Amino acid sequence: MTSTANSCAEASYTTLKGLQFSLYCNQDQTDIGDIDHAGADTVEDCLNLCSVHAGTACGAVGFDSINLQCYFKTINVTAAGAVSRDGWILGIANSTQYQPLPFDCMNSGQNQTAQNGLAFTVYCNQNAANLDYCVNEAPDCRVHTSSLEQCLNFCSTMHPLCTGVAWDSILEHGYTNCYPKIATSKAFDSARAPAAGTHSAKALLEVAPDDCYLSANGTTITNNNETFNLFCGQDRVGTNMIWHHADSLDRCIDSCVTYPNDKCFGVVFDATMVNGYENCYLKSSIGGSKPGQSGFTFAMRQNTSTKSPSDASNPTSDQKHKGSKNWIAGPAIGAVAIVTVLWWWWWWWWRARRRRRRRRKETPNAHDIRPQEGWLKPELDNTTVNATMYEMDVTNRLYEMESTLNRVHIRES
Repeated sequence: MTSTANSCAEASYTTLKGLQFSLYCNQDQTDIGDIDHAGADTVEDCLNLCSVHAGTACGAVGFDSINLQCYFKTINVTAAGAVSRDGWILGIANSTQYQPLPFDCMNSGQNQTAQNGLAFTVYCNQNAANLDYCVNEAPDCRVHTSSLEQCLNFCSTMHPLCTGVAWDSILEHGYTNCYPKIATSKAFDSARAPAAGTHSAKALLEVAPDDCYLSANGTTITNNNETFNLFCGQDRVGTNMIWHHADSLDRCIDSCVTYPNDKCFGVVFDATMVNGYENCYLKSSIGGSKPGQSGFTFAMRQNTSTKSPSDASNPTSDQKHKGSKNWIAGPAIGAVAIVTVLWWWWWWWWRARRRRRRRRKETPNAHDIRPQEGWLKPELDNTTVNATMYEMDVTNRLYEMESTLNRVHIRES
């Protein structure tokens, strides 16, 4: 339905939560099944508010399009016996959507796993009251699900973190019957109480290790021959391509390295899972930093072919000054070796020249004298050197990191 309240041009409307209504223009049910009321600009707003109404299930509304007031009514109200009332719209919910949902909870205390791997302990016919993720005054985070399994899947993908649910199989308290919870395990257990038809589930969360807390910002790690810079305690804005659960920073970076077409420029890993069970965020663009985020790690991919355009044009101070310094090792060693060879060559040349001058002074007819064997040998006699000389012997060359390392190995910058 796209019309406004005053036009009443449509005969039905489906709310954002999926509850279907039949509409009756210029009609109302007076003094029957009233619950409470709230302001609403349009009949659509009124119907959407009814579908998320908590406490007592809302199954009908009377909308006053003149004074813009929405009156919520119980699920027992029907269109039968409605009275004429100018400027009012009566909305009646589809009663079949309020039928109790089948659920046989036979394994109270057993575990059940959501589709993304998050495990829950299920408690049959028990509620965990007063731990709601969203309050009754702002119930948008609640949804309608036809099964406990769907409710668990919804909780497992929420951001910030959802730590449990209460699922109302008989829809006694409203159409949106999946109630996400936010509480510690101890608080959840303390709040559990008998409630016929309502089943609760507590998430079994294992906090991932903070692999970055012992390392300084700018630490370099390698993963499958890809290099990343770590920034501990830091979140980053930017475009999240996908997000999923990872039980370690290593696994999170793995998913970036293997993402198709080298489109992943870096990851944010939330070891605390405070922002949700799906705690690994793959970035297709990288923006400004958000420091002081305990348990967060930002890992930036150091590869020219995958460098974010925003980083290339606007490098951060961390990128300018805190990047890995391991690349200096190779050139520095090579430069020292070259200078050493040149110095020895010059010293031998200067010594030979001095000898020649001394002999000329001692022997005026030096050109008639047969040279002594060995006097005109090169400065480095190749008859006594058994191997070609390198800046550093091939058996002792230094590498920044062994080529056989395919997993994460941390080196201080």
